[in-house]
Amino acid sequence: MDWFLSVLNVLLVVGFYEGVHGYLYFSSKGLRKEGKISLRVLNKGEENAVTLNSLFFRNTIIFLSNKIDERILRHEEGHIKQFNYVYALMVAVAALLPFTNAILIPAVILGKFLWWKAERDADLYAYYNYNVKYESDAERPKSRVERLKAWLLDSHPPDYVRKEEEYYEKKNNLVKLFVHDLLS
Repeated sequence: MDWFLSVLNVLLVVGFYEGVHGYLYFSSKGLRKEGKISLRVLNKGEENAVTLNSLFFRNTIIFLSNKIDERILRHEEGHIKQFNYVYALMVAVAALLPFTNAILIPAVILGKFLWWKAERDADLYAYYNYNVKYESDAERPKSRVERLKAWLLDSHPPDYVRKEEEYYEKKNNLVKLFVHDLLS
């Protein structure tokens, strides 16, 4: 019976993930192609973009405004070059969940770290290939609790960290940046 629940969980995760990507793809309109990358627009008035990097919807960047920002494009291009570890983790957890619940907390922690890593790798891709750095006016909170919340409540490392030079040095890994930010 556990194998049935395992297959059902995987089908639900894949169906939901691919369904959201399908909705975004078919709700947007095609703009142009840059090599293998398809650029689309879903005008929500937000200066941001979403990369579709799943089984059925690949190599697509959807901009959430009519303005195509070169910095955002290069960051999202970095996501296209990546393996989607977060999706793979979700499928693996869905498959293993009927056998043990003990994987939930480690999976959430690992998932959060993989998401930060994917975002940093995309930032590093844009920086080292196009000399594009993240720009922000965000100030570092004085409170450690506020800094921790900034790390935990966003899919990216905090803006005040992403704009610093040490963020773009490959020798500084995410754990080091995280610990240094919280303890200093």
